[in-house]
Amino acid sequence: MSGLLFGPDERVRALAGELYEQIGGLPIVSPHGHVDAALLARDAPWPDAAALLVKPDHYVTRLLHADGVALGDLLDGEPRDVWRLLCDRWAVLRGTTVRLWLELVLREVLGVRTPPSEETFDEIGARLAQPEFRPRALYRRFGIEVLATTDDPADDLRHHQALAADTGWDGRVIPTFRPDAYLEPASADLDRLAAAARIAIESYAEYISSL
Repeated sequence: MSGLLFGPDERVRALAGELYEQIGGLPIVSPHGHVDAALLARDAPWPDAAALLVKPDHYVTRLLHADGVALGDLLDGEPRDVWRLLCDRWAVLRGTTVRLWLELVLREVLGVRTPPSEETFDEIGARLAQPEFRPRALYRRFGIEVLATTDDPADDLRHHQALAADTGWDGRVIPTFRPDAYLEPASADLDRLAAAARIAIESYAEYISSL
């Protein structure tokens, strides 16, 4: 694994291996996790392969959309149909980091050795139903020490509060301020932001204060 993305130069691959030996066993401190705290608070199993690997991944959906798939079909379609859209375009993803990432998740995390297909949809579904593939179990399996979620400024953080109060949970999950959705005031949901901040937004100064 340590030399996966390196060229054939043996010196470079050897150095990569040495570095990996030094840090490979260290815990993960993730400053930008893109993980919804609700996943860990609820600890419910993912229902299917599309719900885990396609619908929430904007890199996957963007590439499929670029190949002509309607976003509505990806985000709102029936799970098996969404998975089939990925399968039909698997070859199109060749050479992309998205496909590499999916292959690593399928092989190294889920133990699926064959390319996406109708059969792998059911195989992945069976895996996800097992306790060791629930969110909290994966958190522990990956050796995560700190996970910083990515949060909208108007989020109420109730799932963070639930985790903090859960005596059966020993992980550390912290919120991260990410105002991307508010960087263009003309299209931002200022009503939601104003309600969360308890500030009437009628000027730029109040907009900044609310953030």
